[in-house]
Amino acid sequence: MEKLIVRRLKWYMEYNSKLTYQQSGFRNRRKTIDHILRLHDIAQKSLANKHSVLAVFIDIGKAYDVVRKEDILIKLINLGINGRMLKFISFLSNRTFQVRMGSTLSMPKQLDTGTPQGSILSPLLFTIVINDLPGNITSSSALYADDFCF
Repeated sequence: MEKLIVRRLKWYMEYNSKLTYQQSGFRNRRKTIDHILRLHDIAQKSLANKHSVLAVFIDIGKAYDVVRKEDILIKLINLGINGRMLKFISFLSNRTFQVRMGSTLSMPKQLDTGTPQGSILSPLLFTIVINDLPGNITSSSALYADDFCF
């Protein structure tokens, strides 16, 4: 079911141009080399014009673990996702986990933040959450999954 949701959600996002062009992570026909070449081009042009070059690289640590499920649902609604697809994606709510050590199993604990570990839907949901990040930066920027450069 998750594969179906991922396929449909990716199609919707691409067909309706909902993902910023600066995001290359988890997208068809987009690679890290695209950003490397863009950065190289910007740096070469700046240096040729005797300008300084400064780049800031950020790796968002534990990215999938800290995103709030409320933020995911709000972003999806704002992008026009609704109905059965939104209802399925709300599987983020009321999730629990347990830890097993040998034959001993811990008590269930409520998971309040993050996307499901190992879910094929998690990378796309995180991409959607940070999709508007480049719009808040006035210089050139690039996103690749949880890595950001500006």
